[in-house]
Amino acid sequence: MLFSIEYDCGDLLEGYLVPDGFSEKAYIRISDANSELMILPCDQVKQAVIDAGRHENGHVGFKLDTTTIPDLAERTSLMIHDAKSGLLIYRRPQVSSTIPLKIVRLETQLLPMVKFDYYCGRNFQYELSSVERFGHETTLQAFHLNAIQSIYLSGRLLMRNYEEFLDKGFKAIVLLTDPYYELALRIFLLKRMAKTQISFFGDRDKIILAPAAEHFAEVSLENEASLKAALKKASQSVRNVLVSPVTRQLATTIPEQTVTRSDVATAIDLLSRFAVVGFDTDSLYFQQAVSELIGISVGDFPLPPRHSALEDVAARLRSLHIAELMLEEDLIFDHYVRQAMKPTAPQLPETIAS
Repeated sequence: MLFSIEYDCGDLLEGYLVPDGFSEKAYIRISDANSELMILPCDQVKQAVIDAGRHENGHVGFKLDTTTIPDLAERTSLMIHDAKSGLLIYRRPQVSSTIPLKIVRLETQLLPMVKFDYYCGRNFQYELSSVERFGHETTLQAFHLNAIQSIYLSGRLLMRNYEEFLDKGFKAIVLLTDPYYELALRIFLLKRMAKTQISFFGDRDKIILAPAAEHFAEVSLENEASLKAALKKASQSVRNVLVSPVTRQLATTIPEQTVTRSDVATAIDLLSRFAVVGFDTDSLYFQQAVSELIGISVGDFPLPPRHSALEDVAARLRSLHIAELMLEEDLIFDHYVRQAMKPTAPQLPETIAS
C-alpha cells in the first residue's frame, strides 16, 4: 500500500492512497479527536500510478476542501485513515508542540509494548505501531514520508531492510530481553493462540505462527519433559518462529533466512547504529535514555513488567540443551551486547565486532 499527503493548506488538503489490489477501490475514513466525520472514495485520477502499472484506473487520489468539510481549516485534530485496514494516512498535530524527530522502535518481543507506543506516539505528528502487520511495502512508505518531520514507528521488523533510513534522519531504539524469557513468552502466546484469537497478531503473523500454535497447543509449560519433547519434535516451520529471533531481525532480510554464528557480528554491527539500546532487566536506564532523546518525562513511560510464571518457564528452558541450541546466536549476541554496555566494558573482540 502506497500513501502520502501532497499538501495541507488548512482549507485545502490533497493526497493519495494506492490499495494493494490492482482493481480495488480505495476509501478514506476522515475523523477528528471527537468523532468520525465521513468515509469518502478516492476519486482523483493519478496518471503516474496508471503509468507505473500500480492501479487499473488510477482513482487513488483524494481532495478535501471547504465544500467537503466547511470548517476544514479549524479541524486541528483532523485524521485520515485507510477505511479498510485502519492504517493512518495523515493527521494534523495532536499536541501543541510535536517532537521534531523521526523514531523507529524495533520490537523484539512477540508481545508488543502497546502502552509505551501509545504514550510516545501521540507526541508525534505521524505514528504507526506494530507496522509489520501491514507488510514491507507499507512499512517502506511510512519511512518515506519525507514531508513529515515528526514520525514514530514501531514493529517487529527485519531491520536490515530499513538500515538506510538511519542515514536519512531516523533514530532507532530497542529494548532487549533475555533470550530464554522471550522463548518462554513465545511458547506461552502460541499456546494461547491455539485456543483464542490474539488481537495484536496481524494476518501475516497468523499464517506464519499457525503451525507453531498447533504444535504447542497441548504442551505443559510446568513440565520440563513436555517442553523438551515439543522442542525436539519441532518442524522447520515451527523452528523458524523460535530460533534466535533477535539475530534474525538484525542480520537477515527475508523471514525464511536462517542465521549462523557469523551473523552475530552483522547483528551487533547494526545494533551499534541505534541511538538507544536497553534491557528489560534495567528498565530505568532505558526510560532515562529515551526520555533524554525525545524529551518526555521519564516517570510517565509505561513498560511491561516481567511475569514470574514466565520466569519459571524460562528457568526450565535454561536447563534444556535443545533450547540452548535453538537460541545459540541470540545467546552469543546477548552476551557481547551486555558486556559492551557495562560502564567499564573493553572493546568487543575483533572476531565479533568486525
